Amino acid sequence: MKKLLLAFIAGIALLGSVKAQTEYTIGPKVGLNVSNISHSHGNSKASVNVGVFGEARFTDLIGLQLEVLYSRQGWRDKVDIDGIREKVNYRVNYLNIPVLARIYVLERLSVDLGPQLGIGLNAKSKYKHSGTTVKEKLHDLNTIEASFVFGVSYDLFDHLLISARYNLGLSNAFDKDTFGKSNKNGVFQFSVGYKFNW
Repeated sequence: MKKLLLAFIAGIALLGSVKAQTEYTIGPKVGLNVSNISHSHGNSKASVNVGVFGEARFTDLIGLQLEVLYSRQGWRDKVDIDGIREKVNYRVNYLNIPVLARIYVLERLSVDLGPQLGIGLNAKSKYKHSGTTVKEKLHDLNTIEASFVFGVSYDLFDHLLISARYNLGLSNAFDKDTFGKSNKNGVFQFSVGYKFNW
């Protein structure tokens, strides 16, 4: 966790200390999440992510991108409730802060990788039991979650950015006494952003 925080601080410091000839872009982005959690034998859950990003492109080959994203994640599973096997939808809301190196393999195509700090906002479950919809708040959500992000991005035209990535959870999303020793997030993200020169 300390290494992740140090990498995050270093990323911010680097963005603030680069030379004037560096190209800067900022903008909003929105996309689709397909998420699951490592302890689950159930199905993935589709949801959304939305936020802002900023990139400092130092050379033709390398850039650094910092993002702040609201990310809805979760999973679907079947659970025994009062002796009845019920389908349960789990939803976990995060504020994710990835710091990504963009390595340009072509002029507009980059491989993106780096650490991500996730701040757990809240978690809920929803299911039907005996004909009644039940919503419950999930406790023991870890406030801080560490992930490693890797994927690709393509600068389409001058202002449009499309990306696909996978967020590999490195730390448990919940306390291990709640969902077992391994309950790490796994999230595919597909997004579109609009870039403004800064």
